[in-house]
Amino acid sequence: MERIRGWCTMEQRRRQSYEDRFMQAYKRLEKPLFKLIIVCFALVIIVQLILTVPEGREMLSSVDRLEGERSNSVLTTAATNREPTEITIRTVGVNGGALPKAWVKVNGVPISAFTRDEVTVRVNKDDVLTIDTSKIPGLYRFEIDHNDPKISYPVPGTQVETNDGKGIDVGPVHFMN
Repeated sequence: MERIRGWCTMEQRRRQSYEDRFMQAYKRLEKPLFKLIIVCFALVIIVQLILTVPEGREMLSSVDRLEGERSNSVLTTAATNREPTEITIRTVGVNGGALPKAWVKVNGVPISAFTRDEVTVRVNKDDVLTIDTSKIPGLYRFEIDHNDPKISYPVPGTQVETNDGKGIDVGPVHFMN
């Protein structure tokens, strides 16, 4: 009977102890397993490096792309009889525009971080917008903007300022009757 490459015949296997047979099989698998572990480790490092860049994070993570969007199953603001509208908040005078540690909160609930130079949030009547910069020290300016003529406050073009890592409340949002 012809011997299969890499395998022992039955008589040779019977003469070997279990440990010897295990070591023989392990030696064949050791190099491919080691290479597989190194490749997986390198892939984890590469993906983590890509996630440190906002553009890469946007490409790999659907969570960042959906920031500030309302989910059908979660209501972040109180329901009212008026359709919610959108308000955009932009950073003013920030190099690159992104402040990933600054958050926009609606009624105290964090909605979106400034991963780009602007954040758009949905608001209802009497919602209070808070720009939270408590994680970053310094002076930061933000501009409030919207295209809804029924919003009487905040007025488009309103600029607010945070200082010394404190947040600032913008609102409550008022609608014209």
